[in-house]
Formats: sequence, structure tokens, C-alpha cells
Amino acid sequence: MKSSIKTIKYLAALSVLFLFLSYGISLNDVNRWIVLNTPFLSNSFAFAIAGGTFASLLVVLSCELQKYQSTKRQTEDYIFGQLFSLYTQVTIIHYNTKRQLKDNSSPVPNNLIDEISNKGKICLASIASIEYATFCKDNDIYKLLNQYRGKAGTQIRIFLQDTLFLKMAINEDKIALLKQGRDELITSQNQKTHHTLKKIFDDSSAVLSFIEKSLDIIDKECKKRYRWDELKRNVIRCEDNFASASLDDVLKSPKIQFD
Repeated sequence: MKSSIKTIKYLAALSVLFLFLSYGISLNDVNRWIVLNTPFLSNSFAFAIAGGTFASLLVVLSCELQKYQSTKRQTEDYIFGQLFSLYTQVTIIHYNTKRQLKDNSSPVPNNLIDEISNKGKICLASIASIEYATFCKDNDIYKLLNQYRGKAGTQIRIFLQDTLFLKMAINEDKIALLKQGRDELITSQNQKTHHTLKKIFDDSSAVLSFIEKSLDIIDKECKKRYRWDELKRNVIRCEDNFASASLDDVLKSPKIQFD
């Protein structure tokens, strides 16, 4: 987008130059300040060249402006899509830890949030690499992207990396039980696992709040074309109504058949 903006500014400057040049030549034709009626060059021919160049520049400028608007929209769509994907991953982490903290009897899987965290890191890296530039540097989306390239992005990245400590906490609780001669499954009641789940849950709340504000900023800047409020309600409703299938449910489900 930066190169497109530079091209538009360059074409606009040339257009203004040839506009004034055409206007000056037309005045010269009336007032006869400089007589160009020579065997090789006339005032009419000079006006035709300047006017034709000006008209051509306007056509090229309009095409470049259309290209800029199209690229701008596509970039905004991509930014929103990646942020929404990041929001979805962090939401899953948030609700997974919430459900695990409430369930004191079910074992905590080692890979409860590993894959989700990795997807979140990919989204975050994509957001940080996006090139977005407009004619106005006070653009809220531009400022927002700078936050994800700076301190805010670093904090989210640290959060996603630190989720790996859940596996370490589970293993340490397991070792502690084995030292006591107890071979038991690790649940959210075990000390280190519980504290780690609680920290991840609390940190995910702060991260979600920041990403929600980011998505709200983009949606407002783009005149609500993404319908963020509705998307947010759908994601939360999906997680609130989540129910993991048991083995019996899977075995009782009908066979997959294709017509």
C-alpha cells in the first residue's frame, strides 16, 4: 500500500503540473505573450500535448486510486480475519481452562491447549507482518497494527508461549504423587495444575478484552461491515453451549453413510 500511495502522490503532482501548463498555454494562445507558430511547433500543438498528457494522467490516477481502495479493503478484511481467528483461539483457551477448573474429577489432558496456542501464534505473526498504510497517519487501524507489532503483541505472544507451562505443571504434580506412592490421574485439584490453569484463565481474560477492543475499532473504522457484535455473540454462545461427547455418545451415534 505504501508504494501505491507514493504512485498516487506522484501522479497527482504531475496532473497538477500539466493542468497549470495547459492553462498557461491556453492563456498564451489568447494573449500572444509567446508566439510559437514555427515550422516545427505551434501553440495549438503544445496545448494538445499538455492537455492530452493531463487527461492521460487523470485516467491513470483514477485507476491507481481504484487499485488503492481495492487493496485497502482487502487488507482490512485480512486484518479483521486474522484478529478474529486469534480471538477465537484465545476464547477456546479461556473456556477450556474455565471448564477444567469447574470439573474437579476429570483428568487434565497434557495437550489441552497446545494446538490452540500454536494456531494463535501463527495468527499473531500474520497480523504483525501486515503492511497497512493510508494517506492519513492518524488512522485507527494503522495505530492498532503498531500496537500488535509492539508491546501489546509481545504480551500476547508471551501469554501464548506460557500456556506450555500447563504440561510442565501436570508432570510435576504427577511426579509429586508418584513420590508418595500414588499413581493417580491429574485433575484441576492438584496444586500446580490448578494454579497454572487459574493463571491461564485470568491472563486469557485480559487478552480477550484487548482483542475485543481491537476488533471493535476495526469494525467501527470500516462502518460496521464485519458485524463484529453479532460474531462475538455467536462465538460466546457456541462456547457457553459446548458439551463434549462421551465415549457412549460416540458409540451410539449412527454410522456415516453417503448416498
